[in-house]
Amino acid sequence: MGVRLAFLLFFSIGSLQLSTTSPAPATEQKGIILSGGRAANIPSTKTSVEVFVPSTGKSCSLPSLPDDRSYHTMDGTLICGGYGTTTCLSFSSGQWITSNTLVETRYSHSSWQTDQGVVLMGGAKSGYTSEIVPMDGEQGETSFAMQDRIEWACALQDLTSESFILTGGQHSGRVVARYDMQGHVEDLPQLAVARYGHGCGSYLRGDGTQVFLVAGGFNNNYPTPSMESSTEVLTTGSSAWSMATPLPIAMWSVKGVTVSNILYMTAGYDGSQRDAILAWLDDEQKWVESGKMKMARDQHAVSTIQLDDPVMEFCV
Repeated sequence: MGVRLAFLLFFSIGSLQLSTTSPAPATEQKGIILSGGRAANIPSTKTSVEVFVPSTGKSCSLPSLPDDRSYHTMDGTLICGGYGTTTCLSFSSGQWITSNTLVETRYSHSSWQTDQGVVLMGGAKSGYTSEIVPMDGEQGETSFAMQDRIEWACALQDLTSESFILTGGQHSGRVVARYDMQGHVEDLPQLAVARYGHGCGSYLRGDGTQVFLVAGGFNNNYPTPSMESSTEVLTTGSSAWSMATPLPIAMWSVKGVTVSNILYMTAGYDGSQRDAILAWLDDEQKWVESGKMKMARDQHAVSTIQLDDPVMEFCV
């Protein structure tokens, strides 16, 4: 029996053991892939990669990264930037390899995956710039200028257009702005709470209404910012964000990802690194724990991966 077939059979059997508090099993054959980040007294966290499958609540581990990654981004299996590095990594022949060199130093930046490549925006050293990195390993190039200084912001996909939404940030606070491949398009209603290091994502309701959601992070209540548990949403046609059920605890460095139209928030920091994966149940308007990561972490990166992707041959 091949590794991938055994892996899928394992997850299929595991799906019979879901708890009654879990969201409905996902129909989309995707997993949540997480990489790097920090964990107290566990240096290997910064090189670890794991895949969590929402439909079963099970996890597996991929080969380790060749270098430490935190404050980075991940789009599919392309990992870019991070503290102390100016390169991107991709997966090839069972291992992670250096595939690109960035135009600028980027960490605590945001990213957006397009057909042309991954757009990297802002960061601690390059807040007003962006660049596009091809998925095929070719050298990237400078892209559009940012309207605001972008650091610890959160980018979410607009599911109804070829654009994305940037929310919050350490310097941009409550700003919410739409961008496309040419740059800034428009400003949207501002967040109710100025926040950075928060999680975000988007999904569609049955009637076609699109929902943008942000949760957690640090507020900008200077000089003493504090961690947030608050959740807020903006729906199609709304003129303002509205407050929703908060996260179970106040934390920052949460990372959002959508699988089968369910939005998940992964990890985070509330004084220590967290290992929970939370699912947002739109009908019930509440957060539930969907599972746990193999390693608690924060300042990690998250994306999705198809379960039949050849990379999954190496996930054990």
